[in-house]
Amino acid sequence: MKETKFRRLRKSELEEVTDQFVKFLSVNGIDAGSWQKMKEEQPGRADGFILQFSQIVFAGVIEKIEYLVHRRPNDLRTYKTGPDKIEMRGILLDGPTSIDFTITDLPPKEMFARMKAEGVSPKLYSAERKYMPTGRDQDIFLIMEEGALIDSGELFETLAGL
Repeated sequence: MKETKFRRLRKSELEEVTDQFVKFLSVNGIDAGSWQKMKEEQPGRADGFILQFSQIVFAGVIEKIEYLVHRRPNDLRTYKTGPDKIEMRGILLDGPTSIDFTITDLPPKEMFARMKAEGVSPKLYSAERKYMPTGRDQDIFLIMEEGALIDSGELFETLAGL
C-alpha cells in the first residue's frame, strides 16, 4: 500500500463508523462473509483495508476543520486553520485560581469575568506559521494527536479580540 498520512483508526473509533466501513467494504466487493474469512485467513490484507478506510475518514474530517482547542488546566491554546497557515492564540494562567480550562461548560465571557474577579493576570500569547511541508491535513492531524479537539471558534475569536 502507498504511504499513509494518518494512523489506523482505533477499534472504538472504527466502531463509531461501522455503517460507513461496511459500505466501504461493499464498494470494494467484500461482503460480510468474505470479510470474516479475510480477517481469519489474511489478517494483513484485512488490516490494509482498515488502514485505507482510516485515511479516508481522517482526510474527510480534517478537510472541514476550521478551529481547534487544546485545553490544559492552566493553559488554553486555540487554533484557526486557514488554507495556507495556522494561527494560534493562547492564554496562560500563573498563580492560584479556581479556573480550570479543562472544564468546558464555562463560556468565554464568564471565564474572563471570573479571572477579573479573582485578580488573575492571564498571559496572552499568539503565533502563526505556514503549514509543515507535509501539508495542512498532516499538520492538523498531529496537533489533534497531541490533544487538540475540534472547536466552534468562539474561544479563538474571543482571544483574538483581546
